[in-house]
Amino acid sequence: MKKITLLLLVVAAAGSVFAAGGAQGGGAKVINLWCWDETIRADYNTLIKEYEQANPGIKINLLITPWADYWTKLQTALPTGTGPDVFWLNHPNAVSYLPTGLVKDLEPWAGDIHFENFAKNFYEPFTYQGKRYAVPFMWDDIVLFYNKAAFDKAGVAYPTSAWTWDDYLAAAQKLTIRSGNQVVQYGTLAVASFQSGVGPFIYQNGGTIFNSDRTKVTLNTPEIREAVQFNMDLIYRHRVAPSVQEVEQATADAMFQSGVVAMMPGLSIRLGFFGDVLGKDLNVAPLPRRKAQGTVFHNIAYAVSNKTANPEEVRKFVAFLASRRHAEVTANTFAPCYNGMTDVYFKNYSWVDTRVVSESISYGHPLPIASRNAGAVWTEMEDGISTIFSSGNIGNQLAELETRINASIAK
Repeated sequence: MKKITLLLLVVAAAGSVFAAGGAQGGGAKVINLWCWDETIRADYNTLIKEYEQANPGIKINLLITPWADYWTKLQTALPTGTGPDVFWLNHPNAVSYLPTGLVKDLEPWAGDIHFENFAKNFYEPFTYQGKRYAVPFMWDDIVLFYNKAAFDKAGVAYPTSAWTWDDYLAAAQKLTIRSGNQVVQYGTLAVASFQSGVGPFIYQNGGTIFNSDRTKVTLNTPEIREAVQFNMDLIYRHRVAPSVQEVEQATADAMFQSGVVAMMPGLSIRLGFFGDVLGKDLNVAPLPRRKAQGTVFHNIAYAVSNKTANPEEVRKFVAFLASRRHAEVTANTFAPCYNGMTDVYFKNYSWVDTRVVSESISYGHPLPIASRNAGAVWTEMEDGISTIFSSGNIGNQLAELETRINASIAK
C-alpha cells in the first residue's frame, strides 16, 4: 500500500540479514521477519523480547525495508530461500504471490492460528483455491480528518454523514484563508493517488474499476472522469487545496498536522499521528457522498515462505503473531484485525468519533486488485493518477492509462 508509507523513514535494519531459517552464533535458530513500516519497530521490539524469553534458542531477526525497495527485495529473495521466513503481504500483492508456490499454505496450521479470531473479510483476500495463506494483522480505510479549531474559527459546522460533494466544497471554500495572493490555510487537500484520493470518490459516484473477474480496467467513464475532475478542481479551479508540488514538498500529513490544511481524506491509521499533535482538536467524519457513500479499505497479513528451513519453529511463531497478545501490543500503532481489538487502538483517542472508522467498512470497497500482475498494475494506477493531477488537465490521460494498465494485466 504505497500511501501508507508517505512519512516512513528510510531505515536499515539492525543486525545482519540472515538466510531464511539460518543459524546464529550459539546455535540459535533464526526466524527472519520482514516488513516495510518503521512505525511498528517499538511494538516489535516488545513482542520479540517476550517471544525470545519464552522460547530459548529462537532468535527473531527483524528487517524493515522501505516500501520503495521492499517488493523488489522480496521478489528476489523468496525464490532463492535467502529472504524472510515470515513477511508482510498486503492484498493487492497477494494476488500475484499466492499462485507462485512460494507462500506456504497455512491450513495445516489452522488449529494453532485460530482463524475464527478474525473476520472473514480480513483473511479472504489471502485465500487461494479455497486455502488460507496468511494471518490477518492490521486494517485501515479512508476517512475525513478535520481540525475542529479551524472549523470553529471559521464558523463552519462540523462534517456529518449527510455531507455531499457540494457541502464538502462549500466548507472548503469557507475554511480557505488568504492573505493577499497568499493562501495561509487551505480548506482541504486533494490527494494525487487512487487509495487516499480519487478512489473513494469514484465509488461515491457509482463508478467501478474492474470487470467481474478483474481482468480489465475501465477508467475513461463519466463516473470516473467526474470524480477525478472534482478533486482536481479543488486545486486548479477553486484553489481550496494545495498544489501537487506543495504537497510533495511538505507532505500531506505534515500540512494537516501544522494547520496549513483544515481537513483531508486520509488513512485511518494516521489517527495516532494526528491525535498526538492536534489533541482534542482532531476528529474524523465519513467522506462526503454523491450517489452513495463510499470509501476504500485495505489490510495486511503475515505470510510464510514455503522455503523456510525451520517450519516447526515458524509455526509456533506464527501462532504467536495470531494471538491476542500480539494484537494488544500492535494496537499501540495499528488497528488490529483480531476480533474485538480495534477498540484497544481507539481507546487512546476517546474524544475522536472512531465509530466512523468501524462503520465505514460496511460501505467500503476493497482496494481494486488486478487478477494478474497486481503489484505492477497497482503502481501503474497510482503513478498514472499522480501524473494526471500534476498536469492539471485530464484530457485523454484516463483513456491512455486504461490502455497501459490493460496491457500490463495481459502480460
